[in-house]
Amino acid sequence: MTKRDTTLHLLFTREDGRNAIHTVKTDKTTYYGANIAEAARQVGIEGRPLRRIHFKFHGVQDGVNVVEAVWHLHAVKGAEVHWSRDFTASERQWIETARTPTVTPWFQEGWFSAALAWLDGELTAQGWTRVGVPRTLKHWQISLLWEVPTTHGRVFLKGVPDFFGREAQLTPRLAQELSGAAPPVLAADLARGLLLMADAGEPVDEQDVNWPALLRHLARVQQNSIPLLPDWHLRDRGPEYVLSWLDTLLAEASLLTGQESGFTPDEAQRLSTARPRLEAALKRLSRSPLPRTLGHGDLHGGNVLVKDGQFTLLDWSDVCQTHPFMDVNPAYFIPNPWQNSPDADHAQLSTARTAYLQAWTAYAPAEELEQLLKDGELTGELFRALGYMDGIYGAVQDKTEWHGAHLLHLRKILNMLEGT
Repeated sequence: MTKRDTTLHLLFTREDGRNAIHTVKTDKTTYYGANIAEAARQVGIEGRPLRRIHFKFHGVQDGVNVVEAVWHLHAVKGAEVHWSRDFTASERQWIETARTPTVTPWFQEGWFSAALAWLDGELTAQGWTRVGVPRTLKHWQISLLWEVPTTHGRVFLKGVPDFFGREAQLTPRLAQELSGAAPPVLAADLARGLLLMADAGEPVDEQDVNWPALLRHLARVQQNSIPLLPDWHLRDRGPEYVLSWLDTLLAEASLLTGQESGFTPDEAQRLSTARPRLEAALKRLSRSPLPRTLGHGDLHGGNVLVKDGQFTLLDWSDVCQTHPFMDVNPAYFIPNPWQNSPDADHAQLSTARTAYLQAWTAYAPAEELEQLLKDGELTGELFRALGYMDGIYGAVQDKTEWHGAHLLHLRKILNMLEGT
């Protein structure tokens, strides 16, 4: 587990113009919003996270990640906050940002109480009772996630913004109509993008996982979705769609060529040179005998739960229909698959790939399937990059948080083609 040394500034504001900053040290993760309320309690304040204002990674010192973070919180009535009007220039900038109106529902002060009331009402309808304060697992622009203790065990409340409304709409159907595709949904409020879901287990990266069984499960979900697709009316994000975006994806503006964290001119040229190979792979996938299936868009170990040996998928914000081999890359489930290091379990990866391909032998010969999966793994990085390019980038209010996120996938294409 990565060690952290986080200097966490807890920022509180009042309508009368007064503000407060309380600073604590923590070794917990804070980027996604987990552990913020708990850190406030360290200084005796009961507060609810509103939004992350600032996050800076200062490097690694003696094997520890050194981080500075600023979170804006709402102080619960009666909390002992030390208000002040004396702040540094940086602190005044944080305060100005915190007071800027936001469109994300859970960044707004009245949202918590309304969501909690809805949650308690739905639990009561189930004959259940909440027995503690919800614990925040995620609290950022693209989702909110609470773990909620109840008399019948833990449940999870997820909130999605309007631009991911399709997740709130489709997840209940996935849970009902496609076994293992989503956790059981206890209640949903589509207007507010809320899902109340039952406990479906733990993330697979924390388990002793049977990787071939997981890959067979993914293939089974994909194949069982085929007859259901006409009734779901999903976006088509198959190889033809990705091909239509190729000019944009490979343009210097998208590659941020010459900019900080962007592609170097040499990298941009090497990717441009690879374009014919990408086009050929997409065209082979387009005319392949494999049918279109349900597409997730961000399948990796963190979006799969396991309980009693049964797998369940999570987080359908990028749901679509696509070519199955562009959506499932076995390397995203095996520890350290991208590293040429002693820790990379390449034998395990090979076994997982074989298990996945064997599930598709009714559609094509093994040799053809092997080539198509290679094509899918390669062009799947374009498919994943589009999750940012034609999705998140145009929807979120604070775009700086996602600056260049798609480049990770485009760089993987170079690594895959060049064997590094």
